[in-house]
Amino acid sequence: MFTWRKGIRPRAFRCFSIDPHRWLSCPLLVLIGLGLLGIAAGFDGNAFAASGADPARKSPVEMTALLRSLGDARTPSPGGVFPRTVSYPYTEWNMLAGTLKRTSKEVRLPQKPRRIIPHAVGVTEILWALAPHEHIAAVHQSCLNPEYSFVAGELAAVPNAYASEDAEVVIGLRPDLILTTYYSSEEFKNRLRLSSVPFVEIGFFGDLPSIEEQVESLGRIIGEEAAARRLVATMQANIAAIQEFARARSGGEKLRVLYYGMHGFVAGENSTFDSLCGLLGVVNIPAAEGVRFFKQIDYETLLTWDPDIIIVPENSGLEQELLEQKILQTAKAVRTGNIKSIPNVYLMASSQFAVASLNYLGGLLYGE
Repeated sequence: MFTWRKGIRPRAFRCFSIDPHRWLSCPLLVLIGLGLLGIAAGFDGNAFAASGADPARKSPVEMTALLRSLGDARTPSPGGVFPRTVSYPYTEWNMLAGTLKRTSKEVRLPQKPRRIIPHAVGVTEILWALAPHEHIAAVHQSCLNPEYSFVAGELAAVPNAYASEDAEVVIGLRPDLILTTYYSSEEFKNRLRLSSVPFVEIGFFGDLPSIEEQVESLGRIIGEEAAARRLVATMQANIAAIQEFARARSGGEKLRVLYYGMHGFVAGENSTFDSLCGLLGVVNIPAAEGVRFFKQIDYETLLTWDPDIIIVPENSGLEQELLEQKILQTAKAVRTGNIKSIPNVYLMASSQFAVASLNYLGGLLYGE
């Protein structure tokens, strides 16, 4: 959720910051959050063991239960009324101009989709929580990696996996619906158009309310509206619980924080990290300094901004790197040792699991 990943084509990730050297063709930025309401019967909590859940961590909400509730909102459904035409919000992001344009798209569905193939991690995580699992015909290979996906262990049960540009493989599986994203490759989408395979393109979403909107849209598209409502309610209830925890622990003081990623990229306005900071009531320094989306900064700028806490990716080596920089020895976060790390799976969250990212960040800032 905090960083871009380049190099592994279509993986759906949203991050606190952009790392242009790891751009995965399907990864971008978004937000993070947290939810923990109803836990579906039979859901295997062990699937999250490799996703960074730490029962000992003092998070605002107990993390394992939260991950379970976000991972399965399926609700018995009569299947909805089909055929149907669904209009859904679509936000275009012009990366070069740094602008967002909100429009809408429309899709005609002759029948309830029963062979669905998602083309990105975030969309797959939403689909897994809403749809009967037997309706998912295939997933992208990246979804099976617990570093990228919260449901990687569960997705091993899906019968087929495909690589980034395997349009022919995807078409050959005879899907009745493919879920792509605005960062899915144009070549892939053009092949789908030429073969007349129905697909829905999901636009940019950069904060928790827009993720909730995407959940509701996907629920209407696949005829699982009740499950979508349940998942959104889970998200909202846990966001409120996390915010209450943060308010109680803050004592009215506004922490000044900064996410610092590989190659010195920081996350400003319209990033997931900024959205999370707003929900927790802390100041995201780059956004306050006028940074939109992401920007590369030098050590002098970091020293001038002088954050109370610096957040870095786990296992990136950045914590030690910042601690050893002579120019930063007078920086508050360096002097106090307040450089904290977050596992990649939380940084990349671009689905309802952004709520878990919010929970993790809240624990870092206000946990014991």
